[in-house]
Amino acid sequence: MNIEALVVKVAGRCNINCTYCYMYNHADQSYKLQPKFMSKETILALKEKIKNHCHKHSLKKFFVVLHGGEPLLMNIKDITFFLQTLHSLHNDDIEILFAMQTNGMLLSKEHCELFSKYRVGIGVSLDGGKEVNDKFRIDKKGKGTFDRVKKGMDVANKYLDYKLGCLSVINFMSSPVELYETYRNLGFSIINLLLLDENYDSIDQVPKLKNAEWLIELFDYWYNLKDDENKVSVIKFEDYINYIFGSENGTESSGKGYNKLAVIETNGDIESLDVLKICGESFTKHKFNLHTNEFDDIFQSDLIDVYYNSKQMLPKKCLACPIHEVCGGGYLPHRYSSKNGFNNPSIYCNDLLMLITHIQNKVIDSLPEDLIKETGIQKLTYEEALKIIDEKLPTIQEPSYVKKLESFAMN
Repeated sequence: MNIEALVVKVAGRCNINCTYCYMYNHADQSYKLQPKFMSKETILALKEKIKNHCHKHSLKKFFVVLHGGEPLLMNIKDITFFLQTLHSLHNDDIEILFAMQTNGMLLSKEHCELFSKYRVGIGVSLDGGKEVNDKFRIDKKGKGTFDRVKKGMDVANKYLDYKLGCLSVINFMSSPVELYETYRNLGFSIINLLLLDENYDSIDQVPKLKNAEWLIELFDYWYNLKDDENKVSVIKFEDYINYIFGSENGTESSGKGYNKLAVIETNGDIESLDVLKICGESFTKHKFNLHTNEFDDIFQSDLIDVYYNSKQMLPKKCLACPIHEVCGGGYLPHRYSSKNGFNNPSIYCNDLLMLITHIQNKVIDSLPEDLIKETGIQKLTYEEALKIIDEKLPTIQEPSYVKKLESFAMN
């Protein structure tokens, strides 16, 4: 077991106040105990622990995401120190691949020149056009943020020699086609669509809308744009297609493989996935820290173990499902309940099942017959998948890891 990527909280505060934010407006308020920014001492400790881990596990490349809060709240001199310090690991035969997730409002020419130097991939958090985005992505005075984000993007598009990506929490009350066209017109190269971060304890916060139908409409529109040279990459759809054809890769929320990612807080705490904070107060705290621990120490934690193996430690219903190697059981935070811990399917289970079976059938319809025979891929309707689950579920024995999944229950 090892990690290959870090989300590093260089800033512990944010300059806006998104209503759905898992960091500041959900169950866990432990951020209030964190330093506002990562210190130089912690950055130096981070470098040392990355070096130790990469050498121990023979890793030549390591992925680092600057995150927050809002990472651009950090002084540009300190961001420069962060990038210089970790980039210097190339002297130890380790290549650091940088990315940053930002709301984009503070992007400047100086930032862009710095990020170009270190090839920092920039993801901008934006939920659509002005009307859609400004419903939930607001500042601390309740005002929308779109215009200020767009201003920052204009600066980035002027001074960066590569395109921005977009991280978007889906608003199912918007038009999927209009949303896609907005992102295309804004010049994004990639869209990473996120489902609202809720679980069984907060499921009432999820609007009871036709989520699968919305996603299917977007997929069909996107998939049919085969000859569009400006077609935007929609990561979720591309990943599902790859997994349907047997790819062994995976992301945190789909496919196969292991979740080889950890989060570093501003004080150096080494934690599990930050979105798991929606499960409860101080839920991700493990008492591991860069100043006292190596990265391998975190695997003593049951939560780290469950997150790392989230696509292997599936509830029985998932094991009975014919598409579980595509959806991967969904995103671990969406499986949580205070009653059963993580021994539940995703709250979005039916939506994912309907979407993925649709994608599979749509892709098969576009393939030549000889390729269909070669791959052995077959059509599967949503109704057929439900029937398979019902028939197979009684035959599956209780997995040995269920106790660990349920150990996080609060009741």
